[in-house]
Amino acid sequence: MENLGEFLVNHWVLATLFVVLSSILMSDSLNQRISGMTPITTAQAVQLVNQQKGLFLDIREKDEFSKAHIAESTSMPLSTLSDNLGSLKNKTQPIIIICASGQRSRAAAKQLSKNEFTEVYVLTGGLNSWKEAKLPLFS
Repeated sequence: MENLGEFLVNHWVLATLFVVLSSILMSDSLNQRISGMTPITTAQAVQLVNQQKGLFLDIREKDEFSKAHIAESTSMPLSTLSDNLGSLKNKTQPIIIICASGQRSRAAAKQLSKNEFTEVYVLTGGLNSWKEAKLPLFS
């Protein structure tokens, strides 16, 4: 224990950096749990849709959706999401939220979780990551 105290005194910058980085990592993880969303990759999303009948929920605006979207995805713009949640009947169905880059998806995930949807996922990187993975898009 004496060595730990000596180490902390001699390397206070490293110790401070460790505490700061640890708190950032824990707060991000805690924030994800509180928001009710789980980030997933494109491969995980495809697997979820194929194996558990997951739903791609595209929250981009209609004009963005019409330019390019994932096959069989449901368009429900974030601006109208709260008004249209009733059309999503199965609250236990896995829902993968998609936006352009993944930024708007967190707000949608919070809304779904507040409305008791139990399996809410956010596509990491949004449609951009889908394009980078060279997965098919429709327009």
